[in-house]
Amino acid sequence: MASNIPDGGSCLIVFGPHVGMDSKGTIGSVRRRGKKGNEPCCRPAIAAAGYAHAVYHGLASPYVPPDVPDDAQQNFVGTALLPYAGYVEAATDRMAELPYALFDAQKKMMGTLLQAGAGNVPGKIAVLGGIQINTQAGKSDYFLPLSFELYDSSGTLVKDLRSTIDCGRAHDYVSTSTSVARASSLPV
Repeated sequence: MASNIPDGGSCLIVFGPHVGMDSKGTIGSVRRRGKKGNEPCCRPAIAAAGYAHAVYHGLASPYVPPDVPDDAQQNFVGTALLPYAGYVEAATDRMAELPYALFDAQKKMMGTLLQAGAGNVPGKIAVLGGIQINTQAGKSDYFLPLSFELYDSSGTLVKDLRSTIDCGRAHDYVSTSTSVARASSLPV
């Protein structure tokens, strides 16, 4: 993808999970165009949360790499959510916590990707992360920005731009390496 950036050009990366919100404000549910009733949104995130819940409670074993590629994405999302299982479990509203946990996991992944590929971008790299909020058909969807950063072509942070667009606050999870230990001590 970086090969498509003009000589001396820069790029903008936008990332984040999405979540549905119905007309009554229920998070994790949305009425889609052409459907009679509400549906879960985002289904893969909800499935990943179910998997993380089962592993957290010892009802399932952690995934191994899939044998067939059709489950690779779900495997990846479920595995990325495991360190956050205790936080989601302890939340007052698990469906509201879930996109924040997924955002944190995705932000870590974006950091890894940025470090691996920054040298291929000739200019600067702006990275905007947040949560996409899908609403019912006929209503506007929303994007809740949680991070906005500018990096140089070596992957070094040049400037934190959150204050320039009035970002929301991402949840403060402990580092992934210690979050599993903390998660296991949280009440269920």
